[in-house]
Amino acid sequence: MRRCRAAVVGAGASGLAAALAASQGGGGVVLLEANPKPGKKLLATGNGRCNLTNRQISPEFYHGDAALAAPLLARWPAERVEGFFRSAGLLTRTDGEGRVYPRSLQAAAVLQALWSACEAAGLELLCGFRVERAAAEAGGFLLTGADGRELFAQRLALACGGQASPKHSGGLGYELARGFGHSVTGLSPSLTGLAVPERLTRPLKGMRCKARAALCQWGRELGAESGEVIFSQGGVSGVCVMNLSARLRGLAGGGLALRLDLAEEMASEELEAFLRGQCAAFPERPAGGLFAGVMNLRVGQELAKSLGWGGRRFSQLSREDLRRAAELAKGFSLPVSGPLGWDQAQATAGGVPLGEVDLSTMESRRQKGLYLTGELLDLDGDCGGYNLHWAWATGLTAGESMGKKGGSGA
Repeated sequence: MRRCRAAVVGAGASGLAAALAASQGGGGVVLLEANPKPGKKLLATGNGRCNLTNRQISPEFYHGDAALAAPLLARWPAERVEGFFRSAGLLTRTDGEGRVYPRSLQAAAVLQALWSACEAAGLELLCGFRVERAAAEAGGFLLTGADGRELFAQRLALACGGQASPKHSGGLGYELARGFGHSVTGLSPSLTGLAVPERLTRPLKGMRCKARAALCQWGRELGAESGEVIFSQGGVSGVCVMNLSARLRGLAGGGLALRLDLAEEMASEELEAFLRGQCAAFPERPAGGLFAGVMNLRVGQELAKSLGWGGRRFSQLSREDLRRAAELAKGFSLPVSGPLGWDQAQATAGGVPLGEVDLSTMESRRQKGLYLTGELLDLDGDCGGYNLHWAWATGLTAGESMGKKGGSGA
């Protein structure tokens, strides 16, 4: 049977970071990956540009056990993560909103830097090794793969990722963690679009527009964010909407709606006055084009169509018609049935509670010598590099702790 000093299950962001940091304490570190190659999900992040971190790291941008995560986040500011990547030979750049990217804007460059550093540290990678069973034994852990292969490790890190984007990560880590006595809170898709009636969005498929998006339940606003909204068949997405999806965690169903203010910079009275001015200046224009100077043309046409004006012209619109039009533009409401599925989610809400882990080392409080990192834990962040930052911070913390334990592989 193969033996090693430390094994890391999962060659995603937190797994690569953990394995690299553990390798600084000596050889005998093995990285196990179920996929044919490491970093599959990492290559897809940030539309292939890989938003590494954010200059505004703070618990307020996280959900789940955010209060418990605060000390760890404080120890890992963005500058420390950037320093880690600089030491691996990767320079970064920061945009106007504090998002940090590789200088080349290529996720492939991030993976190459990480893996080159891993190779230089003597790390061994075993791809196609899907761990189906992990058990604690005297002096370490016995890992059994789907193909029957076995590996014994003195220490073990579970960095298997979450349930989001199942083509990249299957969520096997939750069952492995349960096997060591850990609990797992309810899991749900996060950083994903919201599901709305297909009949309402089919005509708008592919359209993008600026809006203030508010998630409401029974008329009460649960959260709101401004940005670009993207319509799809049966869904609404865009960064602002995806961030709102985290608000669905633990909510009782029913009464949900997404309310879009499609003229956020204008008060309702100001918008109504503008529409009245347009009607006075261009009385023969078709009523379907009333919003043409305000928002995306197709979106405006659909809003006008929903008002039932048929073949009317500007001159035929009453003051009450224009009041209703302004009201609709300032509060276009779409019923929400829930988040879009796991396939479209970028993160997992829920996981192993942070209280079950020593956040100074990421070592399990349930099983000595076991470490948990990244998306496996009950913390998910907003769009903007927050989830990758959590992966780096937890992976490096776990790896550094594993590397300090000493011991040698056989």
